[in-house]
Amino acid sequence: MKNAILTCSTVLFACAAYAPAQAQTSPMKSLPTNLSSTSFNLTSELTNYSKVFGTRRETTAESIIDLGSTSIVLSGSHGRRKFSDSTYSSVRFGGTIYHDWSDRFYTRTSIGASSNKPIFARREVAQDFNFKLLPSAVLMVGGKYAKYYGGTEARSLSAGGTYYFGGGFASYKFSAYDVSRLGNSYSHQASVRLKDGKGDGLTQLWLGAGSSLHDAEFLPTVAKGNYRSLELQRVQPIAGPIAITVGLGRTWYDTSAGRYHGTNATIGLAVRGLPKF
Repeated sequence: MKNAILTCSTVLFACAAYAPAQAQTSPMKSLPTNLSSTSFNLTSELTNYSKVFGTRRETTAESIIDLGSTSIVLSGSHGRRKFSDSTYSSVRFGGTIYHDWSDRFYTRTSIGASSNKPIFARREVAQDFNFKLLPSAVLMVGGKYAKYYGGTEARSLSAGGTYYFGGGFASYKFSAYDVSRLGNSYSHQASVRLKDGKGDGLTQLWLGAGSSLHDAEFLPTVAKGNYRSLELQRVQPIAGPIAITVGLGRTWYDTSAGRYHGTNATIGLAVRGLPKF
C-alpha cells in the first residue's frame, strides 16, 4: 500500500519528464489544442523490508494520452507481497484525468480498483483542485476516499502548493486522514525537482513523514505508528524520445507491529511522442 507517500501515483517515477504539462512542467500551462499524442511508461519497483516483513514487487504499465487541455492517464499494475508466512498477489487498474478549465484553474480526477489483498487499495477515488495564485505558484486542495484490505476505509483532505522556478520546482502537501479502526492520522510530503542545464534529464528528491501507515505500508493486521521516508530519482534520456529512470529510497517504520525499514529500488522505461491520432 505504498501509494501516496513519495509519488502522486505508483508509476510517475518513470514518466516524470513526460507527464501531463498541467502536473509536471509549468503551472497552468495547457498544451496546444491541435496536439494529440501518446506516451508509454513501464516501471518496476522492488522493496526489501528488514526483519520478518518480507518483500514487495510491483510492475506498472502506463499510457498518457495528451489531448491538449485534457490529459488521460491509464495504468495497470501487478503487485506481489511476501511476508514470512504468507504471500499475496494482486492486479490494479487505474485512470486519471487532468483538465485545464482556464489559465488559472485545473483539476485532477483519479480512480483505481484491485482485488482484496494487502498490496493495493481495493477502491480509490481522489479529486484535486489546483489554483494559480501567482505566476509561479499553484495552490492545491483535494480529497480522497480509499477502501483497503480487510474492509479498512480511509477518508482524507489535503492542501499544499508548488513553486516553480527556472529549471525546476519545489512542492509541499499536508494530508489529514480519518481511518476506520485507526482513528485520525496525518502525512507531510515535500519534493524538489531540478532539470539538467542542457537536455531533458532531471533529478527529483521526495521526503515524507507522518502517521498514515495505511498509505505507507498496509499489513494484514491493522497497526498504528509513524514513518519517515526519502527517495531520490533520476530520469535520463538515452535516445530521442526514450528515457530510463533509476531510483533508490528508504522508509523507516515505528509501528505497533514492530520497528523495521524498507529499502526500494526502481527502474523504468519511458517513451514519449508516439504517433499522433
